[in-house]
Amino acid sequence: MKKLIVLTLSASALAFAAVAAAQFTSATLPPNHHIHDCTAAPCVYPHLAVGFFPTILGESRADYLQDPAVCNDATDKSLLPPNEASGTPEQNQPLRAGVCSTSTTIIHLRSIDANDPAPDGWSGPIAPVKLANAVTYVTYWLLTLP
Repeated sequence: MKKLIVLTLSASALAFAAVAAAQFTSATLPPNHHIHDCTAAPCVYPHLAVGFFPTILGESRADYLQDPAVCNDATDKSLLPPNEASGTPEQNQPLRAGVCSTSTTIIHLRSIDANDPAPDGWSGPIAPVKLANAVTYVTYWLLTLP
C-alpha cells in the first residue's frame, strides 16, 4: 500500500511539473534560461526564435507552441561571454552544446563544424549556418525522455 501511495504521489508531482513547465513566461523562466517561442522577428530575449525545434520534434509549429523548448543559456554558446557581443563562438568551440526540454522531451543539442564527424547515435544534421568566424555549423540532436 505504501508503494502505491508513493507511486501515486510521484505521478501527481510529475504531472504537475509537466503542466507547470509548459506554462513558462518571462517572469517564470528559471534564471539564465530562454524559451524558443518567438514566431516573428525581432525576437527579444528570453523569447528566441522557434527555429528547428518543431522539425526535430516531428510536430507542427502550432502543436510545438503549446509546449515550446526551454534552454539553459549555456546551451547556446553565442549567449555567453565573451561571445554575446559578436554572436560567434571562439575557435574550436561548438555553437551549441547542451540540453533543452519540453514537458515531454529532453532535447540534446550539439552544433559543430560541418567538417567534424557526427556524434554517434545522434540525428541530423540540420540548420547549417555560416558565422563571422567563417565556420559553417550544423546541428545534431538526440531526443530522450525526462
